[in-house]
Amino acid sequence: MVRYVAFMAALAVAGIVPQAATAPVFAQDAPTECASAYWLESPATDTDADDATPAVITEPAPDWLKTELTDACTGKMFALTDFAGKTIYIETMATWCPPCRDQLRRVKEAAAQIPEEERQEIVFVALSSEVDLPHETLAEYAESNDFPFIFAVMSAEMLRAMVEDLGQEIAVPPATPHVIVAPDGTVGEVHTGSIFAEELLALLAETEEAAT
Repeated sequence: MVRYVAFMAALAVAGIVPQAATAPVFAQDAPTECASAYWLESPATDTDADDATPAVITEPAPDWLKTELTDACTGKMFALTDFAGKTIYIETMATWCPPCRDQLRRVKEAAAQIPEEERQEIVFVALSSEVDLPHETLAEYAESNDFPFIFAVMSAEMLRAMVEDLGQEIAVPPATPHVIVAPDGTVGEVHTGSIFAEELLALLAETEEAAT
């Protein structure tokens, strides 16, 4: 009940949105440091970048995609547009939300099944709607659950922009909202409810195929 009250009280912070109160570590190759470094450091270290065919960005980026975020684990600043040309899976969540934790476990299961040569082209990002949550707390949550994704806390402004663009459901963590941004910048529909590993892999494949 306390968590529910805190969840509802957050509506006042973002005006319309709720708020409350961690390489990828795949099964076969588990880095010991920040999982997020796998993607956040790749632009500078990817030796194959010159050989890759550049993606054609056909869609203008909405404001929330361009918002500056702080990676909870490394402290590195980034924006989702930094991953232009890649497929981005975005899960909005909260640390107090059991369905979110269960969902992220299924996302982790799906990520572990992606072939190694494709992993860097699919970025997994978990965005906390707890706009006042310390980055350290979110990093501890990711580490304690062994989640191999990028984690960041959204600002109230970013959360509001997502709601305006995608609908109120994107700001309701227990609904486990998730959305995929295609390599060409197309933002897909918001999906809610549990998604199993096989369904997520099929959805990612469908997104990549549609963008080619």
